Formats: sequence, C-alpha cells, structure tokens
Amino acid sequence: MSQFLHDVGVIFDLDGTLIDTAGDLAASMNHVLAASDFAEISPSAVRHLVGFGARAMLVRGFELRGVVDLDRHMMDGHVAMFLDHYLENLAVTSRPFDGVMAAIDEMRSDGARVAICTNKREKSASMLIKALGMENIFEGIIGGDTVGVAKPDPAPVRASMELLKAKRYVFVGDSDTDIRAAASMNLPCLLHTKGYGPFELSDQAFALFDAYSYLPALTKEALGCRSS
Repeated sequence: MSQFLHDVGVIFDLDGTLIDTAGDLAASMNHVLAASDFAEISPSAVRHLVGFGARAMLVRGFELRGVVDLDRHMMDGHVAMFLDHYLENLAVTSRPFDGVMAAIDEMRSDGARVAICTNKREKSASMLIKALGMENIFEGIIGGDTVGVAKPDPAPVRASMELLKAKRYVFVGDSDTDIRAAASMNLPCLLHTKGYGPFELSDQAFALFDAYSYLPALTKEALGCRSS
C-alpha cells in the first residue's frame, strides 16, 4: 500500500497547537502574583501571551495589576519562581486538543515523521510530552533554548528539519510567530485557529483549520500529494 507522506516531515508548534496549556501556565503566573499579594488573572487573559515565553507573560501579568518597569533582578526571581511552579504542575489541566492524536496517528501511518518546534524551553516541553504519554511519537523536540534563538528565527525550524531528515516539510502552528517561522524556511504553514494567536498574518498561512480531522488532508494538499 502506498504511503503518500513517506518523505514528509511535519513540524508542530506545541502550546496552542498540539496541547492546550493555558490553564497550567496561568496557574503558575498566578502563583507568582499571589506571592506578591496580587489578585489572580483569568486564563483567558493569558492565552494570547503563551507563545512569547515566561518573562513576557509575567511582565504582562504585573502590568495588568498596575505594576510596570520591574527591575531585571526582581523579574529574574519571578521567572525562576514561575518555572519552579510550572515544572511541578505542568500537566494538571493541559491536554492535547481534540483530534490531535488521531490526526498524528493517521499521518504517521501514511509515512510522515513528526517533530516539535516550540518557544517553550526544551526541558519543559519534554517533561510535558512525557507527562501526557506522547514521548514516543516525535522524532525530537527543539525548544526555545535548544539552538540559542527562538521562533520566528529560522534556526529552530532548520534544526527541526535536520531532525526529521525528510524531503518535504509542513509547519503546523497557531500564531503569527509560527507563520513567520515557517516562511523563514519557505515552508507552508497550517494554522490551528482554536489556538492562542495572534492571527494577524493568517492570510499568509497556506490554510486554516479548526478541527484536527482536517489536518492529514491539508498536509497532503500543501505538499501536492495525491491519494487517488
């Protein structure tokens, strides 16, 4: 039986693309805010900050509580507290989006190889994937600290391609950062619209999808594969 994705590498973003992590990230941010006697912030206010890293989330969190221009030393301490809490609680509510596992199983059965390219730190990403029982699915994980720069720089995408050693690639993400990262290596981007955004560059993605049942067919379409 022909495998129409036998030479294809599918590169996935993590937060907001594969896994809905906003609740646990918000809990860790609120842990830091509570330590400074500030009220919690709802997860819905955190979603659009997820792809920019812990520091950016915390800066915005404190801004929402009226605190601006925290000195670097103090913010370093807040980031360390955030990471300690998050690593202990990173899979309390985080789960794969509906249909993720079935879509990946279908594409792998069709010959595709898959990897993760995230701005999350590699250690956090690896621990999360293992906690969710997904560690044997991916060829590897490139984190925001793996190659010294984060998306949308092309280096993490390039490293992901080197992991997969495929002939053709597609990038699956949920934000303008992912669209830019894919474009930096001339890869088609498939945009998960139930992710965290922002989506201001969505017209530059190859296609948008709101259900993972569409992803295998969109992958083939993006790469010109034909199954019939």
